[in-house]
Amino acid sequence: MTILLLTLSEALADSWRTALGRERCWRVTDAATLAGTLQGEQLVLVDLALPGIEAANWPALCRQGRVIAMSSDPDSREGLRWLQQGAAGYAHAYSTADLLQQIVSTVETGSSWVGRDLLALLCGQLGSKLPDSGLEAWRERVTAREAEVITALKRGMANKDIARELDIAERTVKAHLSSLFHKFGVDDRLQLLLKLA
Repeated sequence: MTILLLTLSEALADSWRTALGRERCWRVTDAATLAGTLQGEQLVLVDLALPGIEAANWPALCRQGRVIAMSSDPDSREGLRWLQQGAAGYAHAYSTADLLQQIVSTVETGSSWVGRDLLALLCGQLGSKLPDSGLEAWRERVTAREAEVITALKRGMANKDIARELDIAERTVKAHLSSLFHKFGVDDRLQLLLKLA
């Protein structure tokens, strides 16, 4: 499927084409052209440095296609704003070719892509809204240590911080997370928190 590249920067478009395959990518230079070209679940990389980018109806465009907002200066608040508008991902515009391929592959499968800092922010915001009493409904399905990991996730903590706080190895945290993901039929920490909500 064709990937649309919304950018005025020929250098950035060329970098994206090189990483994703020239035959797959087609550049557009404004949101109106994008809206007229977008088909179904087509993937779109959007250069957030594009002048007037905020003026477009992004919630509608994000329903029309799979939008990945690409920032040259990523910021968690900006990323959250784009995800709230319906973007399927938020990433650095100058990601390496390998990372860009991983981002696109993830979004093409129907998943979302967010960086580590933004994921921590989302988990922290969601976790702060989860009532502590909600834990009781599924406490019998988890070990005491897994419950401690969930409590840390609710605060938006990264694996290394959880390991430090619980005085365990980071690989042990990953093992607890894998066990939790399996028990609750989810793929990541944000899905886990949503499931627990």
